[in-house]
Amino acid sequence: MPSIIRMESVDFRYPERPIFSGLSLSLEGGEVLGLIGPNSSGKTTLLKLMDGLLQPQRGRILLEERNLEQIPRAQVARKIAVVPQAMEVPFSFTVGEIVLMGRAPYLTRFGWEKQKDLDVAREAMALTDVAGLGDRTFWELSQGEKQRVLIARALAQEPRIILLDEPTSHLDINHQVEINELIRGLNLQKGLTVLHISHDLNLAAEYCHRIVLLHQGSVFSAGVPSEVITEENIRRVYETKVLVEKNPLSGAPRITLLGKGKMEQPGPQRTVHIICGEGSGVDSARRLLLRGYRVSLGVLNTGDTDQKIGRTLGLPMALEGPFSSISERGMEENRKLMEKADLVLVERFHVGPGNLDNLRAALEALEKGKKVIVLENNLEYDFTGGEAKAYYRRLKEKGAVFIPDHSRLLEEAERHLNQN
Repeated sequence: MPSIIRMESVDFRYPERPIFSGLSLSLEGGEVLGLIGPNSSGKTTLLKLMDGLLQPQRGRILLEERNLEQIPRAQVARKIAVVPQAMEVPFSFTVGEIVLMGRAPYLTRFGWEKQKDLDVAREAMALTDVAGLGDRTFWELSQGEKQRVLIARALAQEPRIILLDEPTSHLDINHQVEINELIRGLNLQKGLTVLHISHDLNLAAEYCHRIVLLHQGSVFSAGVPSEVITEENIRRVYETKVLVEKNPLSGAPRITLLGKGKMEQPGPQRTVHIICGEGSGVDSARRLLLRGYRVSLGVLNTGDTDQKIGRTLGLPMALEGPFSSISERGMEENRKLMEKADLVLVERFHVGPGNLDNLRAALEALEKGKKVIVLENNLEYDFTGGEAKAYYRRLKEKGAVFIPDHSRLLEEAERHLNQN
């Protein structure tokens, strides 16, 4: 699609610091473009440049192939609408009055709204599901309702482009999804072009056609979500480790935060070996690493979520091939890692014939005097004919510590390790 807004070699600086140098990017007609990047990377400044509220010191910005600086503000406002993070309303304006403010670009200096203006505002309120709030004052609304009203005001401008500055930053998860679904629906139904600034990389990956990643005043990466949201890009730009995998439902990249690797040191560094699978070890591995413990994993199948995390963090692991049962070689690797560990943690996971030997290995370690902590597992899906339950029973009888959830993990780990 052709560019509807294009920035060419733009330089911009505030009096105290430079922001962009030679920045070039485009917003294509009919797309939802996600703009991501760390704090102070220039996201909001870029939005203001695209709206013409700021002018570049060098380069140019084109709106439908016209120099933005040469277009009157009222004409720009008929093309571009902005939805801020929040809006302070000092007077008791009603929702209907707020939405009608979007018609300002179409009114003469002292003109009143005409029937068309009222009709457009009503349609905008209906599209954003705030039609029933018209007589309520803006300040009494919830945050989610306020954001819908601000989007309705933007729609009342009848723009081709909507620029959204973190519209979900103050909302709970449910309202974040609702607002993103609303934006996607407006893009599909009305053909709106959208620039969406977001700090939530998972939501950006789900709802945006393309993503631009800003870093130190330039475009670090741009493309479809899977090209931009990668472990290497996030590590280099955000300076933190993440696991990036494919969402099994949507196919979009999905991020799990692993931390920056700056560990607290509780004393002599100890090792915890985690028996896990299906992603069950993610939370524990992260907590233990951040507390300063070394971590090893096993036995895992190549391609398992825990294996991917272990690979990203460089953790020692006992491995089998994809979908393979635990072999004697895998068991031996597992035993060696457990021998080096000061503590064994058995996570909660589905147990079948292929991974039953992981419980056998934990029992062997316990019988040899190793400290073992077990996450309680009600085995809703026990595919072993009762063998898994028998192993859990023997682990409890021989002194393994069972905990109901991860909230007690660090406390129990430190208590047992301090006994050595």
